[in-house]
Amino acid sequence: MPTDHPQAARPRRIRALVLCGCAVAGLSALYAADSFAQILFTRVRADVIDNVKRFPRYTCVQTVVRSQFELPKTGASCTKAIANEERNSADRVLRWHDRLRLDVAVGEQSEMFSWAGASKFESGDISSMVAHGASGSGEFGSFLASVFGGDAEGFLYHGLKDMPFGRVAWYDFTVPLSKTHYQYSAGKRGYTKVGYHGSFFADSDSAELKELDLQADEFPVADGVCRVADKIEYARIKIGENTFMLPSASSMDVVYSNSTESLNETSFGGCREYVGESTIRFDVDENGNVPDAEKRPELRPLPPKTHLRVRISPPVDSDKAAAGDPITGVLTAAVKEKNEIIAHAGDKLHGRIVRLEQTMGTLPRWTVAILFETIERNGIEQKISLKPDDDGDRSPSGPAGGGRRGISPVAASSITSERPPGGGIFSFQEYGNLVLGPKFESEWETR
Repeated sequence: MPTDHPQAARPRRIRALVLCGCAVAGLSALYAADSFAQILFTRVRADVIDNVKRFPRYTCVQTVVRSQFELPKTGASCTKAIANEERNSADRVLRWHDRLRLDVAVGEQSEMFSWAGASKFESGDISSMVAHGASGSGEFGSFLASVFGGDAEGFLYHGLKDMPFGRVAWYDFTVPLSKTHYQYSAGKRGYTKVGYHGSFFADSDSAELKELDLQADEFPVADGVCRVADKIEYARIKIGENTFMLPSASSMDVVYSNSTESLNETSFGGCREYVGESTIRFDVDENGNVPDAEKRPELRPLPPKTHLRVRISPPVDSDKAAAGDPITGVLTAAVKEKNEIIAHAGDKLHGRIVRLEQTMGTLPRWTVAILFETIERNGIEQKISLKPDDDGDRSPSGPAGGGRRGISPVAASSITSERPPGGGIFSFQEYGNLVLGPKFESEWETR
């Protein structure tokens, strides 16, 4: 299970990184100031710094596929675990995986995160939203500002190299502990800084950065983290009227001393400028109320302890869905109070998936967490607060059925103890993909 592993290193920036105009150490003294290597290095660095300085406030959608593997056992040693991963990566066994869909907002100071399509950004730390597995940040500006803004040293040119995106110039560098802004957290402890080293690859003609590789491998033995390797691929992306160098894909690979490995693979898309807007009105009374003619119609609030039976429509398919995706529930029957219908069959509940993961093994198990936030009827939508009545194990012999190939159900209490606030959590024993469709129904109660 993901909670059995140490929480992976999470790179992030703890303060604004100021890009000064002062000179920084260039390449090794082995290279003359007018050499190809030095001239290209200067061009790449200037282009990156100019790009970071011009960053607008913008948001992108990032989809993260996270996997945890078991490596062939070689003993609890980082040296052995790293060598084993490099030698036997094809023999690793998948033990857990999930998918996340998030919005990331990039501003002058930091990155902020929310579930995709949420009305506001909730956190500057992705780990506060994602309770399980490894997580990280820093792909947009933090690493660029650090490496090219003065933290890195010992740059070394290795010549031209053929890579999938073409022939590029290859440079190595080091960021010592005294200058680093890279932080990690293992378990529930606070963040600790760690030095790192890496490489960057740039087009030898245009001086455009193509890829940035980072590796941190000097962690305290007690943390159980051996190595964190990040790879960030960059491309020119248009935002508004201008084009910027932004990450197009990234990966974070973590090797642990207990011969396990976490791999996060991230793709980015839908980047757009983020503009906060406010509206000033002069037609409100002293209490801030708008004229009656402009008041939105509202649904009658459902009384507490109103029971709703819900099916999912459209279906959720684990092959495509991710935590963060919207989900719609449809009431299967009307609800009456004193012979009056207070909720109609067909009313819709809108919310999102907040967890969608599969644990592998002899009996693979899907875990799905759902949070409904609003109810809609005839186009009128308003907030609703619910709690689940029948979540937990949905294996064939579980309390509500619905699983398809399981044999031994798990204790419902071990599942429901991880409920998200205001949401429900469901577990299914399933070897392939999971589909929550018309046959999956759940019961909820208003608060």
